[in-house]
Amino acid sequence: MLVRKALMVLAALPAPAATQMQMETKPATIVVTASGSVETAPDMATLTLTIRGEGKTPDAATAALAAKQKAMIGGLRALDRKMDVRTGSISISEARSGNCDGRRDYTGEDVADALSRAADDLSAMAEDIGHKAPTGPCVVIGRVAEIETTIIMSSVKDAGTAVGLAGRLGAREAKVETFGLHDEADASNRAIAQAIASARAQAQTIAVASGAKLGPLVSVIDGNERGVPTLMISVMQAPAPPDMPPPIVVDISPRPVETSARLIVTFAIAK
Repeated sequence: MLVRKALMVLAALPAPAATQMQMETKPATIVVTASGSVETAPDMATLTLTIRGEGKTPDAATAALAAKQKAMIGGLRALDRKMDVRTGSISISEARSGNCDGRRDYTGEDVADALSRAADDLSAMAEDIGHKAPTGPCVVIGRVAEIETTIIMSSVKDAGTAVGLAGRLGAREAKVETFGLHDEADASNRAIAQAIASARAQAQTIAVASGAKLGPLVSVIDGNERGVPTLMISVMQAPAPPDMPPPIVVDISPRPVETSARLIVTFAIAK
């Protein structure tokens, strides 16, 4: 009943008076934008590489890929036994020689060189069974199998050494893709706390300058943004020697991971 009477009184007032009463009942606030940023030493390094196997048949190429993959993972795991291995796409393509008129198969010199022995074997096999080896433009001389691989290392200090070792073991385009954190929650919370403290300091300054008293926090809008540093270390494929020496140690000093928070904070003005 009291609420209904109040509404009736408000409706009976002239428009300017009603508007003034509504403005007077709306609480005054201070809205500020603040950000916080913290730096944390990375505890994770992500490596990417491609493992390739060649052979004169699809089975031979796949077998070569599997053998190289086993040697690659075993060698890298010696640096970090807790590393996580994740595979991506796998493909088998034809390797050709001769004039291929722009065919989009493997026709590069590196693959042709890698498969030269396979081509010789193919010719010898054909002669053994009384057939001629394939001839002509863009002839298939073998197959190439590839698999994309991601290595996540907890031993950040060994990431550079791992890239060099991967190259020695035959990896293509081995590189450290990013440095990061296994658990970003703690860093994010610290950045948010820093942003809230900055917002309160800004609002307090505004309140004092305007002769008001800062009241409680009313709302927070989170526009969090994060940046992850990247260090690129690349090593092209290199054949592994018969007796491998210890891996070459590469010292690295990655930048700290910067975690930032950007907030829009509203404070009430106390009466």
